[in-house]
Amino acid sequence: MKDDVRKYIYGAITVFIVGVLAWVSIVYISSCGVTLTCQRAVAKVDRTPIPTLFPATMPAAERFIPTPIAPPTLTVAEAEAESSSIPRPSNPGGPGEAVNLTGDAATGADLYAVNCVPCHGVEGVGGIANFGSTAGTVPALNPVDPRLKDPDYKTFATNLDLFLEHGSVPAGTNPIFQMPPWGSSGTFSQQQIADVIAYIISLNP
Repeated sequence: MKDDVRKYIYGAITVFIVGVLAWVSIVYISSCGVTLTCQRAVAKVDRTPIPTLFPATMPAAERFIPTPIAPPTLTVAEAEAESSSIPRPSNPGGPGEAVNLTGDAATGADLYAVNCVPCHGVEGVGGIANFGSTAGTVPALNPVDPRLKDPDYKTFATNLDLFLEHGSVPAGTNPIFQMPPWGSSGTFSQQQIADVIAYIISLNP
């Protein structure tokens, strides 16, 4: 009787051990295959057909560093033309004697009111439509284009005098309003031009 019980116990233990070994073997083979290196258990890397990265080192290889391109060298004339953005009239000519005279702003205000308000507006505020011109309106004088202003009175006066002296045609197909040549046409004297310049500068201290 004891021998039978012992056989059952040994048989159960044997079956258990064999079952455990069989289960471990099945798991191992399904995961790693029949080799001992278990290559099948290594995570699979999905690769794109076109490489997106390349091995990098520190520092980067010289072939991957772009060659700096030096900016083009400008001639003296080109540099001066590029730095000079002060507006100039379309009509050629230099400054008149008015830039050397002392203008009276009050007299210039009277001259402006009679001759300049239709185009530049009361006190030079502008906003007058100029159909056919690229800008679309007559330039305001209050405030004047900041590029015309200058701390030096004579320089400021010269920038304005060129327009008053020789006039200018605005850019565009067929602008209605054009700046008359008040000086070269003899409509204004040089003193009157100096007075108008003084008035415009008084609006732009």
